[in-house]
Amino acid sequence: MKNLLTIFVLALSASAMAGGGTSFEKAMMASIQELYNTDDPEGYDGMVNKFSRIGDAEKDQWLPYYYESLSGVFKAFMIEDLKVKDAVLDQALVALAKGARIDENVEIVALKGFINMIKIGVDPATRGQSLSPGIFADFGRAMQMDPKNPRATLFMAQMQHGTAQFFGKGIKEACQMVDQSVVLFDTYQPSNAMMPTWGKESALEYQKMCKEGSSE
Repeated sequence: MKNLLTIFVLALSASAMAGGGTSFEKAMMASIQELYNTDDPEGYDGMVNKFSRIGDAEKDQWLPYYYESLSGVFKAFMIEDLKVKDAVLDQALVALAKGARIDENVEIVALKGFINMIKIGVDPATRGQSLSPGIFADFGRAMQMDPKNPRATLFMAQMQHGTAQFFGKGIKEACQMVDQSVVLFDTYQPSNAMMPTWGKESALEYQKMCKEGSSE
């Protein structure tokens, strides 16, 4: 996780050192930098609590709750116990819902679908059919809200890729969407330094898988 956003972290550090921004922005930038430097479950617990406190102090800001949720998502990837993983993801959805009540924007909608996509993996046999329609709907809605958002496109590609593999169908369309997401990551311009920029490493990993799959 430490290599996810090296350039972004350096930019945040430079901004903080320059002394710019409000106290909220400084707290958020420092916390975001800390999040991307965290690599253990206990550390993610600390980030969940930190972003929760910021959110509770800033009643009209959705970003703290988004990053509180994202901290839980990152932690979930490190958990092997499926029941524990599921509980962590449930809490991530609770935090995200707080952000949605403030501003249900493309990042909130896309992350909601992403969390539920991970939850399918906890119990694919029973959850695939029940959760998939809502997930596709969230990703489709996010892409309509902002066609240039790289995470919305990547998540849709991942969902299509997994679904195609599950049903033994071709992955060409999904892989084309992965390629599109990589382009979007390269050209995406966040509106401010606190906005989400993560996900490109995952897009490149999927792009590699697609190339390896097409050569078989």
